[in-house]
Amino acid sequence: MFYKTVEAAMFAILLATALATTAYAKAGADTKTAAPTTQTQSQRLTVHDDSNRTITLTLPIERVALLDSGLGTALSALGVLDRLVGSHQALQNKLFSAIAQVPMIATYAEINYEALAETAPQLVLSATSHHGYVSESDHLDEFGIQFVALDLRTPSRMRNDIRILGQIFQREAQAQKIIDFYDKYQGLIDERLASVPESARPTVFLEMHAGAFHTGSPQSQFYQQVELAGGINIARALEDNVLADDTEVSAEWVIEKNPDYIVREVSSLGFTTQDITPIKAMYDEIKARPGFGNIAAVQKGNIFLIGNDIHSRPGYIVGVCYLAKAFYPDLFQDLDPQAVHREWFAIAHPGSALAGIWTYSE
Repeated sequence: MFYKTVEAAMFAILLATALATTAYAKAGADTKTAAPTTQTQSQRLTVHDDSNRTITLTLPIERVALLDSGLGTALSALGVLDRLVGSHQALQNKLFSAIAQVPMIATYAEINYEALAETAPQLVLSATSHHGYVSESDHLDEFGIQFVALDLRTPSRMRNDIRILGQIFQREAQAQKIIDFYDKYQGLIDERLASVPESARPTVFLEMHAGAFHTGSPQSQFYQQVELAGGINIARALEDNVLADDTEVSAEWVIEKNPDYIVREVSSLGFTTQDITPIKAMYDEIKARPGFGNIAAVQKGNIFLIGNDIHSRPGYIVGVCYLAKAFYPDLFQDLDPQAVHREWFAIAHPGSALAGIWTYSE
């Protein structure tokens, strides 16, 4: 059973038992090892995370639990999945087969603190809000288990988040390789778009995966991708809306804005997607909404569905390339988003070939 909170006493017993068991097992293994071993010298690292906390860690970090799915891709790209002792439900698929036996401690709905205690991690990596955020931090701090909260969804934060993870796992060179990949393609897109005045850029309605008419203001993790691809996100008008990450607008508002494109983020598009039927049904539903027949995007067939793993996750720059190609097919005639996608896969999932269905448009 999953719980959002756990009684402090129960958590203490579980965690103390887990830590003692882990220490005993390690000690036993050490006494059975005849060959001399070299102990890694510990280091201190201070980081400032995305929840405005300053944390000092003792390195190396060999046992880590994560509470958000995007963190799995980042750890895979850094080459440290083997340090994972607690995982997320969304990572239980063939793309992450290497961690198939790692205990699941979190879903998008809840965190299983009992299972988390049993994994006895040195560090917990959490999201910054909504699902995957550790609110009961005192339970962890009391037993010397620290947590670092990272966004890993918003493009403007992505480079710094990857850099922090590179420092935590002492994989700075690999982190820089990921950052260079982001810069390479964003630089190409920016260079081409420099000659396109704002008056000539397409307007776009971005609908997030939460459902019909859910979008995000400029403070949202779902907003920047459209603008980085050269579109004008019509949610600019929502800048002062307090519900930045999940703002529900009306059909009338979208019709009035008359966007040139409609982009829908879809959680069911990705590596394991084989059947396009439900995706096409979603596309058709958007087209058939009352009054949408008068929108330029619908009239011109400019509806684009994109998987969230390449939109609001560490692979976001791949989605930006797909969108730039859709918005400006002539300007980016020589840009092959699938080639960019394969390049990202070689970084993020070495040894796995790109597969599945990630985008859909007519």
